[in-house]
Amino acid sequence: MPDRIRVLHVDDDPAVVEAATSALEQEHCGITVETATNVADGIERLDSEAFDCVVAGYDLPEQTGVEFLDAVRKRSPDLPFILFTSEGNEAAASDAISAGVTDYLRVDGGAEPYARLAHTVVDAVERTVDDIKHVQNTRRERAIEELHSTARAFMRATTEDAVAQITVDTARAILNMPANGVHFADGDSLYPVAWTARVEELLGTPPAFEAGESLAWQAFETGEARVHDDITSIPGRYNPETDIRSEIILPLGDHGVLLIGSCETGAFDDTDVTLARTLSVHATAALNRLDRDRQLREEREFIDQALDTLDDLFYVIDTDGSLRRWNERIPEVTGYSDEEIDEMSVSEFFPGDEHETIGAAIAETQTSGRVTVEAEILTADGERVPYEFAGTRLTDADGTTAGTVGIGRDISQRRAYERQLERKNERLDEFTSIVSHDLRNPLAVAEGNLELARTECDSDALDKVSRAHERMRALIDDLLTFARAGETATDIESVTLADIVEDCWQTVEGPRATLVVEDDRQIRADTAKLRRLLSNLVRNSVEHGSADAQTPSGHTAEHDGESITVRVGIVEDADRHGFYVADDGPGIPEDDREQVFEEGYSTGENGTGFGLKIVQRLAEVHGWTITATESEAGGARFEVTGLEPA
Repeated sequence: MPDRIRVLHVDDDPAVVEAATSALEQEHCGITVETATNVADGIERLDSEAFDCVVAGYDLPEQTGVEFLDAVRKRSPDLPFILFTSEGNEAAASDAISAGVTDYLRVDGGAEPYARLAHTVVDAVERTVDDIKHVQNTRRERAIEELHSTARAFMRATTEDAVAQITVDTARAILNMPANGVHFADGDSLYPVAWTARVEELLGTPPAFEAGESLAWQAFETGEARVHDDITSIPGRYNPETDIRSEIILPLGDHGVLLIGSCETGAFDDTDVTLARTLSVHATAALNRLDRDRQLREEREFIDQALDTLDDLFYVIDTDGSLRRWNERIPEVTGYSDEEIDEMSVSEFFPGDEHETIGAAIAETQTSGRVTVEAEILTADGERVPYEFAGTRLTDADGTTAGTVGIGRDISQRRAYERQLERKNERLDEFTSIVSHDLRNPLAVAEGNLELARTECDSDALDKVSRAHERMRALIDDLLTFARAGETATDIESVTLADIVEDCWQTVEGPRATLVVEDDRQIRADTAKLRRLLSNLVRNSVEHGSADAQTPSGHTAEHDGESITVRVGIVEDADRHGFYVADDGPGIPEDDREQVFEEGYSTGENGTGFGLKIVQRLAEVHGWTITATESEAGGARFEVTGLEPA
């Protein structure tokens, strides 16, 4: 029961109205009675105000109470209507019942008719409230059941437009809201996507709403649902001349809004709003799902595209030994189609003699987590292609092994290079054997005979022969060093630069030379080759930087001091890492700084022209670069760069 009951009593008999008003207000302290003397006034009051019950006489001016009842029923089918009259007959009562009267009472119908009227009004209002609640609950329950069925349709939808259409159809058919539509967001506007025929009857094609120009945009921007019982009183409405009076505006997340309208004021009760909200929640969830699906699809397409651009094989192996995923390179290399690969096990991509290797590698991946193995792929055409495979254990969210993910790289060129290197090393061994034995032996014989000749004869010519022998021996030593410098740097380890330089300095003849080591940084290198490289650089500084040395151009150096200072330090620029050997000697002219590394280039009478060429070769086998430049003191500076950062 409402706390306040408003009754409209329509009768032109003042005595009846006064007595009825008194009885009603005494019966229920919450009853308020408003009166009208004719049907026209009564209709006007009902159109402008809300009442819980109507009491009317039968014989009214211009129209009967039954005719008044018929007009009321067309407006409010559930509003309690009590015909309370001293006039009338059974025929009138029958007409009233047929028109849907709630109760029929005679003013002269027994004792205390006004008290019975009061009880009848209260009972009628109470029954109506209960009936309305029952109808609302039944409708809500039925609508919720049907909305659950609609939720399945939402989950089957594959496009945003399909979701919008399902939303519109559901609001019309299940929620009995014939005028509704969905607008989607696009930048700073909301554009119509789906709407009912009733919307077109009222508005034509629904308009698009730009930012800030409508109630729909306000709801979308704030994310808050809006329920308006009468939009004519709401500022900011899009069209002040619209026939729409009541409106529900429900945001659909970041996707748009659901608009539900009615030409009646106060058309939507709490049940309507609750059901509409439920519908909007289902629609928003469906749109969010499509967004996630699209993002996942786009992400997968991006990843697939990235993997397909690889020259390497990419693969994911399931725990049962089948391929779960692969890039386009695998069918290109193997010659099998995607359909064939889908039915194959990993072992079928390899010849029989590789099965044990591959099986052991996969098993090791499951235990150690990572493995690298070389094996030959057997293509559909029977060709064997060498590959290096790097696999890593793949786990799920619980840490359980889900398979192996890996990369396969074609090592055909590397294998060919290795074979070529083997042949080259064989020829190099032959060469060094010839140099070290076939040349040294005749030289040793010549030197022995020279000594015998000196016992028999003292001649300047023999001195020239001796110097020639020394140059030949120096050439043989440098040739051997140069040849062996071409080998790869295999014994890489961390060494202290200062220690290696100090060792090299012990072998340099130069009483007037001074060594300064400016850093004791550790570097990774082949110790033997690094020692040879530094020895050659230090010796070059001492030999070409002394007071009586000649510059690379052949002129005598003008050095102010009695000694030469050699400095060794670290190169640590933003993009260069290495070390340098510098001196304060005469330096190297800028035009000659590239020529000094050429084979056979020398400026001294006893030079072989291999010293700096050997240095360059020793740097290259480490992957380093050497350049000649000028030191801070104006002398020569050699920079070796390309080392790993400290």
